[in-house]
Amino acid sequence: MKDFNYWEWLADPNKPFEWVEGMNIPVSEEMKKKRKELRQHMTPEENHLWYDFLLPYKNWTVDFIHQKVIGHYIVDFFCPEFGLIIEIDGGQHFTEEGRKYDARRTRCLIHWGFEIVRYSNKVVHENFPGVCQDIINRINEKKGW
Repeated sequence: MKDFNYWEWLADPNKPFEWVEGMNIPVSEEMKKKRKELRQHMTPEENHLWYDFLLPYKNWTVDFIHQKVIGHYIVDFFCPEFGLIIEIDGGQHFTEEGRKYDARRTRCLIHWGFEIVRYSNKVVHENFPGVCQDIINRINEKKGW
């Protein structure tokens, strides 16, 4: 897979995209279609975190978006208020190719000013309360609490 080049993307007048709200980061129509597919086929761990924690949590404190397109990437969960990205990593992330792709993707997202937090499927499955508490702690730290 070719690395995403922001400047090439930006210079291409024929590439349909929209902008990430409040940021100069393009969003492709192609990735928006893939996002829809991913939303319909979340892993059990992503479902658990979304429906049993992040969705109810957003109703009383902060907003989270699942399967958010940012540039040429789709992140599992995104908190726009704090630029926080939460990734749930399955087995494909632990292959050599997966690790290289994640490293490139992480560098790009950090360059754009996001914070990325990763949890493995195993950690979500075995220590769900600990994952939730870690997310709460990160949000509270960003709020200055």
